[in-house]
Formats: sequence, C-alpha cells, structure tokens
Amino acid sequence: MTPKLFVLSLDGMPFTFLQKALEQGRMPHLQKWVNEGVFKQMDSVQPPLSSSAWASFATGRNPAEHGIMGFTERNPATMDWFVTNAAILQGQTLWQKLSQSGKRIFVMNVPLTYPPQKVNGIMISGFLAPDLKVAAFPQALGTLLKARSYVIDADTELARKDLTAFYEHLNRVLDKRLEIMWHFFEQERWDFFMTHIMESDRLHHFFWEYMENGHPVYSPLFYKFYAKIDRLLGSLRQRLPNDGAVLLLSDHGFGTLKKEAYINEWLRRNGWLQFKHMPPQSLKDLHPQSLAYSLYPGRIYLNVQGREAQGSIKPGLEYEKIRQQIRRALLAWRDEQGQFVIKEVRSINELYGRPERALNGTIWPEPHPHLPDLIAIAHKGFDLKGHLWNKTLFDKTVFNGMHTFNDAFVLSRGFALPAKRLAITGLFNLIIQHMKTGDEKEN
Repeated sequence: MTPKLFVLSLDGMPFTFLQKALEQGRMPHLQKWVNEGVFKQMDSVQPPLSSSAWASFATGRNPAEHGIMGFTERNPATMDWFVTNAAILQGQTLWQKLSQSGKRIFVMNVPLTYPPQKVNGIMISGFLAPDLKVAAFPQALGTLLKARSYVIDADTELARKDLTAFYEHLNRVLDKRLEIMWHFFEQERWDFFMTHIMESDRLHHFFWEYMENGHPVYSPLFYKFYAKIDRLLGSLRQRLPNDGAVLLLSDHGFGTLKKEAYINEWLRRNGWLQFKHMPPQSLKDLHPQSLAYSLYPGRIYLNVQGREAQGSIKPGLEYEKIRQQIRRALLAWRDEQGQFVIKEVRSINELYGRPERALNGTIWPEPHPHLPDLIAIAHKGFDLKGHLWNKTLFDKTVFNGMHTFNDAFVLSRGFALPAKRLAITGLFNLIIQHMKTGDEKEN
C-alpha cells in the first residue's frame, strides 16, 4: 500500500515550553503522542521567520538557496517594496514533487503557499494570501470557504486595541480552521495531509510575556488556548489509524521580547543612512550618498553600484571595507542600560556557505537580488525591526513575544527521524523518502 502521512504544523511552538507543559501535566494528549513516538528539539533557519522556515520545509533548501529571507523584499533596480510569496520561491516544492509522483495531497494554511500551486489534490494558501478568491486550488474552493466563514489569518490589528477581544477572535479563527480541516479529512482521498495552525504564533506575539510573568488574566487565557491544542491532539489520536504515520512540528521557538531595536535609525545616526527628506516614505527616499539600509529582521544591504538604483559603493575593496566597519560597529552597539544588542553579524556565506567570488582581490558576494550583505543576529530579547525611520532607537510596543532559532520541535510516530540534531530544512528529504517507501515495496 502507498504510505500516508498526516502533518500538523504549529507555528512558533517551542520545544522547551512543551517539555515544561508536559512536566506540569497540562497536555495529557500530547504526553500520549510523546510516549508512542519520538519527540525532539529542532533548529529553525536564519532569520527564524515563518516565511523563511516554511519555505525551507517546503523545498529542503536554506533561505540563501530558495531566496525567502523575510515577509517583504525590495527590487534593488527600482527600490520598490513587495510582499514575498511562492512566485519567487526557488526550488521544487514538496507539494509539486508529491503531486508529480501521483500522490494525492491536501495542504491548508502553510505560509509561503500563495499563489497556490496546481497540485494533485487541494491547496489552501495561508498567511500573506490577500483574499480567499485567489487563495485556493482548485480556485472554486475559495468561494466555498468564504461562504463557510473561513479566515486566512487572524486580525492582529485587533490586539492593539483590545487584547481580550483579539483572544476571542483568535479562537474563532482556529475553530473554523479545524472545522474545515476535518471536513476535508473525511471527504477527500489523500496520501499526504497537512494543516498549519498559525494561531499559536499569533497568541505568542501578544501573550508570551504575560504567560511568563503569570499575569492574572492573560496567563490563564494562554494556557486555556494550549488546552484546546491538546484536545485537538486527542482528536487526532481518535481519528487517525493507530499505525498511521504522523508528524507534528513547529518552525521556530519563542521568547519574551524585551525591546524592539531599529537598525535603520541606528544606521542613520551613525552616518551610513541618509534620506532625501524626512520622514521617509519608502526605500525610494534613500539619498544617493547612503551606504547601507536594513529590512526586517536584521537584514542589512549595502548601497552597491550596479545593484541598487542609486548605488554609491564600488564593488571590491570599498565594499568590503564598509561591510566590515558596519559589522564591527553593530557588535559594539549597546542600549541605554549598557547591554549589547547584537550577538553576531554574519555574511550569507558564513551562514549558509553560499559561494562568493573574488573581484579585484576581494571577496564579493554573488549578485543575488534578494540576499543581504550582512545578517545581524540579536542578543536574547532584542527584536530587530526594519522601520525606515523611528524617533527612538528602542521601543516596547504591544508585541511582547519574539521568535527564537534553536527551540522548534518535531514529534513523529511511524515516521523515521535521524538520531542527530535536526533542522527544519532536513524534513523535506525525509518526507520524500517516507512517501516512496511503499511504492518501492510494491515494485
């Protein structure tokens, strides 16, 4: 028989938090899954964003290879902003590969699946899809979903106004997603079935610090949400066959956000970034004499001749000199309390081993239009923002939770995981191998 695989992805759910919840007896259904399977900590990608990490899951490539390193990108030739999506994703996706091998698939709500690909089955796009009318394949499903009050993503703007109302809204969005999931689970024939829960990430961004500090109102709500997730895991145990292959996973961890740090404002105050007028409205307002600018989170681009629309830095020695100056200065950056902000500053080559070529005796990155010249990795608690301009270098807003790199989780039953430490990028080949196994036995 052709092997099947059920995948439930829970955005931003940390391994260490789940461990703690198990120790406290808060998630009895998860405990049963752990008792039957393999439960491991897993690494994300750099930057540890949902778009980048799920693109890596879907392609088996790191961000330097698939080209997704943020929620927004810029066209250096015009300096226009645009929202990243699957149209610029480099590499064949898991959904394409399984479809081509004749597997029937269902994929719902996974980030970086808009625009939806033509698959052997059903694809419902997730986060960053603009409207249900264009977010599903087959396209007619979008009309059905809209009629059933399905929502692509929770309205996070509501959290800025009324956190309790946002929590209630978040639960309604999750309930509807699960309703639709079970509908297709029961009605569709499938070999690979994957549903993504984005609501855990949304909860964490606005409730994480309250949970850690034991807030009298919001901490109980946080755990109430996790109790709902645990009941979902119990329902899965009842509905899935006892010997069925199951994969549960997250894409990154979470921790308390202590301060937002504004790199572009830091660059401006240090003389590397200038604007034609203040306040700037877009990257097109960069002054031609600017040397560097940043996009979220911690992606730093030099204003290079021949790449940026009004590049001011010559490739070669000048480029490398300025790159190293900015690297050293970032590592020396402290906040008002004297705490260092930046833990590491890495090049793409240092992070992912992407080839660099020599030019005039100096290392010069391959001119990929979306790859930054430096990646700043912050110390714990600092969230590196990409605002073009801010009145202050640091701030604390309604967000109180932030992503972490090395605390994702993976839990498998009937699905082989390697003994060594795993990164989300490595699951692609494991899934392909698992789905091939039955075919090989048949032949």
